[in-house]
Amino acid sequence: MFGIIGEHGNKLMIYSSDSIVLVHQIAVGQIIRSYQFTKNCREVVVVTKDQRIRVYSLARFEGIYLRELNTVHSGAVTTTDLSENGGFMLTGGQDNLLKVWDYDAQTNIPFFYQAFIGQITPVVKGMFNPLDNGMLITASQDDGILIWQFHGDVQTNFHP
Repeated sequence: MFGIIGEHGNKLMIYSSDSIVLVHQIAVGQIIRSYQFTKNCREVVVVTKDQRIRVYSLARFEGIYLRELNTVHSGAVTTTDLSENGGFMLTGGQDNLLKVWDYDAQTNIPFFYQAFIGQITPVVKGMFNPLDNGMLITASQDDGILIWQFHGDVQTNFHP
């Protein structure tokens, strides 16, 4: 699948990459900054201009709104990534923070996250190492690339 943000920036149209047929259309209601499919392609994570992260199920054509994170960062959310097992979501922002959220727990308990502090300029890109989800990699505007150790993929004991 692949997606295209609509003309006014508040709608996400998702197409089948095999047949180039529209399979999902999601009216987000806010300007979309970015989006990312979960590893199993059952959900899409949408970052909006108003600093929210919304998750939609792709079970129906219109997409089903599942949950939302508000005020994830004190500035704009600039990057997201999901771990290979789909259990964790990484966010980076203009507030120089990298956060890793317990993605699986978000369905039934408050959002738990672990913050990584060390960037002195806004995070431009962040990702889980695809070969080792215990390693996070970030790039920022001025301080280059940092590599972080993350133990949450082995031990899921998050504390608020």
